[in-house]
Amino acid sequence: MSIHPSLLLKLDQTFRSAHELDPLLLSILKQMRKDVNGDGCSIWLIDEARAELQCVHVIGPKARELSGAVMRAKNFITAYRHVTNRKGSTEEPNHSQWMEDRIYQNYFKLPTHNIIVAPLVARNELIGAVIINKMSKPAFKRSDRNLILGLSKRIASAIQNIQIYERHNRNSGRQKLLNQISLYLHRTLNIDELIPRIFAEVNKAINAEAQSIWLVDKEAGFIKCRFAAGPESEVIKGFSMPLNAPSIVGTSISRKKSIIIKDAQNDPRRARSADEKTGFVTRSLMTVPLVLGDRSIGAIQAVNKRGGKLFTQDDLDLFRSIADSAALAVNNAQLVADLQNSYDLTLDALSAALDVRDRETEGHSRRVVEYTARLAEQIGLDTETIKTIRRGALIHDIGKIGVPDAVLNKPSSLSVEERKIIERHPQTGYYMLADIPYLQEEIKIVVCHHEKWNGMGYPFGLRGEQIALGARLFSIADTFDALTSDRPYRQGRSYEDARKIIEEESGQQFDPQAVNAFLAIPAEEWMQIRTQVMEEIVKRRGYKE
Repeated sequence: MSIHPSLLLKLDQTFRSAHELDPLLLSILKQMRKDVNGDGCSIWLIDEARAELQCVHVIGPKARELSGAVMRAKNFITAYRHVTNRKGSTEEPNHSQWMEDRIYQNYFKLPTHNIIVAPLVARNELIGAVIINKMSKPAFKRSDRNLILGLSKRIASAIQNIQIYERHNRNSGRQKLLNQISLYLHRTLNIDELIPRIFAEVNKAINAEAQSIWLVDKEAGFIKCRFAAGPESEVIKGFSMPLNAPSIVGTSISRKKSIIIKDAQNDPRRARSADEKTGFVTRSLMTVPLVLGDRSIGAIQAVNKRGGKLFTQDDLDLFRSIADSAALAVNNAQLVADLQNSYDLTLDALSAALDVRDRETEGHSRRVVEYTARLAEQIGLDTETIKTIRRGALIHDIGKIGVPDAVLNKPSSLSVEERKIIERHPQTGYYMLADIPYLQEEIKIVVCHHEKWNGMGYPFGLRGEQIALGARLFSIADTFDALTSDRPYRQGRSYEDARKIIEEESGQQFDPQAVNAFLAIPAEEWMQIRTQVMEEIVKRRGYKE
């Protein structure tokens, strides 16, 4: 039986208008089953990742059970290659070279009298098969077989074209993803902000249940999870294990090798401690090392592709591109962190130098840093702003470097001229730091830390919110420390006395909201901060007061 022109026209119209695979396959199945009077009709495509033939669309009896079913592709391909005419088979199922162990009858309990199996071949590549079955007589005729075989080439070509179209769209989408990640890399060097954004975008393409990034701590000899997303992610974050312990992540890092695990439950390389700790079931894994030059600095990992699928070569290629970006981001963030740490150590040294000059206020700078940071936390400022405030508080008195020792450490009352010299130190500090781009926000605390809410402070007589927020918080911390610290000429006051004075100065010397934040923090917390700072000073300097 030849293919009727009207049928060819109808199918060609379907092929030309189809841009998605599933609607096309459903249309093909309905038409073929109708034309050969079959009971069930299915299309099976080769899944290279699994080395299996998978039923991607089916209509007819037991359709639900057959949908997504698999059989070994190796058997099918071998049979195809050994059939000399490559035109399929109409044999009984227990003799068919195409079917594995009477799959319809034994596995799906579907009685089958006769089947047609036609290979789908496009551009000389075997991509799958069409299978049509009859549950009872009469058997398929040779003309039925010829019809299906005649259509199979057109079907295969259409399927492959749509696969190419979908792959193009997928690649285009992934390129957009990589471009988006590149934008993120240019916008921030904060790895804790960057990595979650990257993984949120990546998961749209890879569609995994969980993702994580692991970094190497060479000094400790451990690998540690820096970020995790998905089930039990809070437990996984911070999880660490020895670098040389058996694990997929460790193997990927040490060998600088990407790894896909199809059956994680039975792979001896996998560390099971995370699953045991969380109850999460790891079925499949994709792990790619983070490599910079000849160094492996960590790895990224995706776990359990959704829908019961396995990670593909396309997924791996994308993940490798992500790994390149992530490695660069981690390295840049570390360089910035190291540079920032160097700055902070320099500021710390300057602050310590001031403490050495002004022995009367030993430890003052360190205490007011912690007090001010605690106030900033209390009013809900973000982490980066608190870091800035800490640095500003640490160097608030940097301008005192310009004050002569005779004035700075004078045991008696200051003269009017000496008082003017002292009161110039905020401006001196400003001039010292003004040309340092890194400290532009911190300078606001340096120059404003003696201003008062009512405008009666110095050096500029600023009032209310004209004074930088960090400086308004610092003012309370500075006063609290001065009141509660011993001086050669007096003992430090109690917390209760200091609290009362600060409360009385609300709206005068101090910002009322900042005062409320101070009052909300228990006395025990303030005393604990003071004790911790002094213990740290003893530890660093090697002496006791």
